[in-house]
Amino acid sequence: MRAEEISRWIADHNASITTVELASAFDAHLRTLPWAGHGIDWRDLPCRSLKLHGVSDDDVVDWARTTPLGAHDHVLLIDSASEPGVICSFEDALRDFELLSSRPELYMCGVDLSGALPQPSFRHFIERRTFMTLNARL
Repeated sequence: MRAEEISRWIADHNASITTVELASAFDAHLRTLPWAGHGIDWRDLPCRSLKLHGVSDDDVVDWARTTPLGAHDHVLLIDSASEPGVICSFEDALRDFELLSSRPELYMCGVDLSGALPQPSFRHFIERRTFMTLNARL
């Protein structure tokens, strides 16, 4: 993520920038899945999808709450394995992911913030594909 470009949003939303290592670890998990082109090949994976055209932020939040990601109060967002990610609240992530990354693909997973270090749940994730669709791993 372009931390300097979203620094105001981070401050306003009590979010934090993560390490590149955490983003890379999430990316490494994603790379264990089948891929097609620039994203995950969902044909043989259990998932739920949402087309974003004409969908409100409230609809996105409500839809995401029905996925495994919805079990988490916080989310890690990445758009690159070589840049830091952002940790923010579940609702902020689902309402503002379009503001946080101008790249067509974006990935978010659940994070638990108990203890000194964030505990990511890489298996509970959503992929934004080509700005148009959210795919959630079930």
